[in-house]
Amino acid sequence: MKKLGAAAVVLLFAVTASASNFRAADQVYVPAAGKVSTFSSDIFISNVNAFPVTVSVIYSTGAGGTQTNFPNLFTLQANERREFVDFAGTAQPNGLGLSNALGQLIFNGCKQGADCGVATQDPTTGISPNFADIAVESRILSTAADGGTTGQLFSGLPWYSFVSQDQQNNGLDTVFITGIRANSAYRTNIGVTNASQFSTTTMVVRLFSGTGTKFGSDFTVQLSPLGQFQQNITNMFPGFTGTGFYVTVNQQNSVATADAPASCGSTGCAGFFAYGSVLDNKTTDPTTLEAVYTKSLNSAQIACIYPAPDQTVTCKSVPKMRRAARH
Repeated sequence: MKKLGAAAVVLLFAVTASASNFRAADQVYVPAAGKVSTFSSDIFISNVNAFPVTVSVIYSTGAGGTQTNFPNLFTLQANERREFVDFAGTAQPNGLGLSNALGQLIFNGCKQGADCGVATQDPTTGISPNFADIAVESRILSTAADGGTTGQLFSGLPWYSFVSQDQQNNGLDTVFITGIRANSAYRTNIGVTNASQFSTTTMVVRLFSGTGTKFGSDFTVQLSPLGQFQQNITNMFPGFTGTGFYVTVNQQNSVATADAPASCGSTGCAGFFAYGSVLDNKTTDPTTLEAVYTKSLNSAQIACIYPAPDQTVTCKSVPKMRRAARH
């Protein structure tokens, strides 16, 4: 068995998971989904196991992180892949049965008939032997009067891929989103989500030209546990217009909740996701803009993931990252 070292864990699992094929996990986040007017979200969920898996869902909306739990919502048979059309708006168990809803979704996989609760979880890592991996993809879309749709991809992000202020010493506490446009032809939205159910955090967004000239003042928003926020870039940075810009996103002042596990520390397992969406003002055609690190994997870290044929690689063993949301 291969074990990943500290640097390998940090970089492998933190370097923009939405650009990676490693997306299966027992806990998967979709940062933007909902049912609002003509907007809806189609969700595609895969059971990657040879046994049935029961899926629970947490829906959280607004900066205040108003949460609704959907325990044991549905079960996927061994290796089943299932499509859920209008997941937020469709009645249970084929959806959440919500209306006028926009927020983030957290999907949790558990072996069918097994207990995945706190009593079965390691107090330090939060891992239960009954957790089961799933993979999630989504399309958020708008339906026109003629029945046609425009939509964009939001990949499900595994719990181990969130960005965290706790990784500041490793240079992995900040991501950037490029392709920012705001003019008569395009508009851009920026979204941030608190990935932690155990901390309150302050998100900081900074806007730069392509050559690194800062525009305006920092934009900040406080997010409660599992809080989410999305806004037009021109509301965040009044007076902005232009193309070829980028933003950086990081978090500050994360504080643990009273019920946070001890292994989450004083920052409460601080973590976040960020994304952008650029839209054509005439057609409303949207494109998802992914958050990216400035770091890359080095050769030693790549060897831990992709050893040569017939090669056994052992990397330094370290404590694992902990999930930031309840399973």
